[in-house]
Amino acid sequence: MILKVIEIGNSKGIRLPQALIKNYGIADEIKVELNADGILLKPIKSIRNGWEEQFKNAANPISTDEKAWLEPTNKFDEEGWQW
Repeated sequence: MILKVIEIGNSKGIRLPQALIKNYGIADEIKVELNADGILLKPIKSIRNGWEEQFKNAANPISTDEKAWLEPTNKFDEEGWQW
């Protein structure tokens, strides 16, 4: 992709296409890394990104598959053990 360098006041900048912004999850800030080959722009990921969804899922009752691991399911498990 080739982008035009534009004047922004006394500086210069580039405009990122909306599709690129959405695809890489760019929000209000980006991280800029300088290296021998050029400049690398990286989106800043929130440390707690996705936590809200995980908390919602954790509040859901135990699924049928999970119950199978937690409860005895055969006669030996219920009667075969002697303590």
